[in-house]
Amino acid sequence: MFEQRPAFVARKNPGSGWGVDILWPDGETEAIKGFITEHDAVKWIAEHSKAWQGNTNDKAPQAPRPEPGRL
Repeated sequence: MFEQRPAFVARKNPGSGWGVDILWPDGETEAIKGFITEHDAVKWIAEHSKAWQGNTNDKAPQAPRPEPGRL
């Protein structure tokens, strides 16, 4: 059976900073905020999205959030 996985999108926040939206196959969306640059958000996706990819039944795993002082 085909297993759907979440999609990850780096997004500019209104005002300042960047976030990562996690778009789940069932239509739910989660947001991780606190990135200063687009590069930081994309880097988080590259480093941490695999932990979320294998977790489609349980939703948000305990993936690291942005480090304090980023925004």
